[in-house]
Amino acid sequence: MRITYRVLFAIARGARNLLDLETSQMLSVDDRFLSILGDNCRQLRCINLNGCRWVSDKGMAALARRCPLREVRIRGTACTDKSIYILAQFCPDLEWISYADYSG
Repeated sequence: MRITYRVLFAIARGARNLLDLETSQMLSVDDRFLSILGDNCRQLRCINLNGCRWVSDKGMAALARRCPLREVRIRGTACTDKSIYILAQFCPDLEWISYADYSG
């Protein structure tokens, strides 16, 4: 099933009590989506972004600064070590990070 950008934005704007979001391998997930998600879903605790290649440090910063994240999966994204630092700084309740640097 292919989730369109339009559907993702409807979720980000309307599901204000969202706690957990599974978006792995969704090519339409990007930094802009994470920013809107962070603005509207302030209770978000867990997110799986594995394989979302358009997600970068910028999007993670927008999300981490606004949501009390506990579990984050960012394998196969454009995130760097900077995202790990951001998560450590802004998410004191963080319990799980799944991340691998595939750059070599």
